Amino acid sequence: MKTVVDDKLGKTIYADNIKLVKGKVRKTPGESLNKAGLQILAVDRSDLYSQLRLMGSDSNITPVEKRSLDREWKSLIASKAATLQKVDEYDIGEHTISVSMLQAYNNLENYLNIVLDPTKMGDNTDITELGSPITLFEDYYTKKTALDEMLFRLETGILSGMDYRTKFTVSVIGSTGVTVPLDGSSTTLRVSLYQEGIDATANYPDSDFTWERLSENRTADSTWREPQQLVGKSITITKYDLVYKSASFLCTFKHMYSDTMYFEKIGFASFSEEVPGPQGPQGEEGKSYRLEMHSTNGLVFKPGEVMETTMYGRVFLNEVDITDTLPDSAFRWTRNSFYPRLPPDDDYTWNLSHASGYRQIHVAADSVEARATYHLDINQ
Repeated sequence: MKTVVDDKLGKTIYADNIKLVKGKVRKTPGESLNKAGLQILAVDRSDLYSQLRLMGSDSNITPVEKRSLDREWKSLIASKAATLQKVDEYDIGEHTISVSMLQAYNNLENYLNIVLDPTKMGDNTDITELGSPITLFEDYYTKKTALDEMLFRLETGILSGMDYRTKFTVSVIGSTGVTVPLDGSSTTLRVSLYQEGIDATANYPDSDFTWERLSENRTADSTWREPQQLVGKSITITKYDLVYKSASFLCTFKHMYSDTMYFEKIGFASFSEEVPGPQGPQGEEGKSYRLEMHSTNGLVFKPGEVMETTMYGRVFLNEVDITDTLPDSAFRWTRNSFYPRLPPDDDYTWNLSHASGYRQIHVAADSVEARATYHLDINQ
């Protein structure tokens, strides 16, 4: 989907999300989302709409503006033809979205047939009685985008709009571990988002993260913390947010990367009221370590599924990620299979070979058949 527009001086054009300014190339805010396989291309039409607003404000179209409109119109026709070819391929010509786009196209065509016809208009054309050009263009491109995204879903098989091709993991942790203080003081729950195994939390806005509670009282959960919706990368809870001294808190990550396409992943953690225990030995003053385990393809698999995943750990000191500062020798993995395996694939041999030097491990379908569980220890 291409857009070609020149400004008043004819010095700027847009083509496939790349802005060319006096021969120099730079990316625009509408840069396409880079994805494996098919992509949705987002085109920045801000300059076009600014120019159209100017045309509408003075009710006059100059020769330079007509040339700009003519180029945009020719590009639009070519783009429409490619889209209609796919519409025929998927036999959705009678779908409401297709019909709506064609109606918007016809309205724009009727307008431009008059404006761009030199036999009907002079050099400086008064468009007062012809309607607003920006309204017609915006209406067409809005409906064209909806149709393009519908075709994208049909081509990729992502009919619901949720794009599952990028792997996300959502991790929820509490500032006081998995317990909530008895004295009523607060615990902060924070979410970490991993995209293809890399921390991407900072790459997405707070508004992409919403929270809810899951407890034994589902009726109370539905109205928990109303009327405001809990949005953000962290929330605070106290023991008064628990039900019968425990509850799970879910964080849903949902990012709309186009009008209808989105990423979505849910993470949760369960918390309970603090239970005082016997006094333990004094730890190193001022230092609190925490270890997280992550999987690039989920945590639970069923026999018969074709699957594989990579498991890795993240180590935090006082909530600061220090994983990359640790030597490979600090990571010790162990495997425990419910069904015994024969050497050399038995757990004893596997554990010896993974006692040091592996920051991550690869898990394949045979581990599921053996009902294996994996553990990671950090040796400091």
